[in-house]
Amino acid sequence: MSKIELLRCNKCFKYTLKHECDICSSKTESPKPAKYSPHDPYGKWRLKYKTSFKGNEI
Repeated sequence: MSKIELLRCNKCFKYTLKHECDICSSKTESPKPAKYSPHDPYGKWRLKYKTSFKGNEI
């Protein structure tokens, strides 16, 4: 039995089960965030990017 995952189009923000959006024909991706790891090799860069906006929303 295969697992079905909900996907989201990054162009029109519609959800689908297909790997290509029916509305705009662009590629769909998983809306889930990346898995957290305490040994994140890119954590310092992500924090530097986030704090560079100084309270402005990303």
